[in-house]
Amino acid sequence: MILIENLSFRYSKELVLDSLDWSLLPGKVHGLVGMNGSGKTTLFKLLSAILKPETGRMTFNGNQINALTCGLMETQPFFYPMITGKEFLTIFKITNPSFNIEAWNNVFKLPLNEVVDNYSTGMQKKLSLMGMVALNRNILIFDEPFNGLDFESVIITRNVLKKLAESGKTIIVSSHIPETITMLCDTLSLIGQGKIKFKVNRDEFDRLEQLAGFNTNENILPAI
Repeated sequence: MILIENLSFRYSKELVLDSLDWSLLPGKVHGLVGMNGSGKTTLFKLLSAILKPETGRMTFNGNQINALTCGLMETQPFFYPMITGKEFLTIFKITNPSFNIEAWNNVFKLPLNEVVDNYSTGMQKKLSLMGMVALNRNILIFDEPFNGLDFESVIITRNVLKKLAESGKTIIVSSHIPETITMLCDTLSLIGQGKIKFKVNRDEFDRLEQLAGFNTNENILPAI
């Protein structure tokens, strides 16, 4: 179980996370939603030990979360210049020899012998996703994993994330595409004003707009 308690973080004088509490069960896909600038990416970077909190504790099954516990796929994945897709994935086989590059590429069909610099945004996303699978961390975080993907790849990615959760991994996902995240996740949490405002289970997703206080009524739109 992931347990986050009293987590605070600020950039200079701006308080981004304010005594945030959050708990997540393993073997599930957990969605995190919120307005732009609400702190989603900051929270992800704290969990993956890229940033250090001002206050608070983050534990997984009672032990402190660290870079070996958690993997993060950022919105815009980073790749070393002039590295091929196969060279990128081979890096992960050092710590995970059982990862089958050929088998996984039969799913995503990437030109692994080409340099990643020549890949499209969607191709880079798929390569990064394979790297996350190979990373084999207990906690896997995906920040906007569906951006740039075609329709088929969205479905495949959704199935991969579900399969990872079924294997016992704790999956955390953010997305600006409501339908994608509601079809995928077991829970959804809303972040705002530096805190987790609420967390709901799948059977309560239809109350999400109401709980969040979003004004999505088409009557508020001006005449076109």
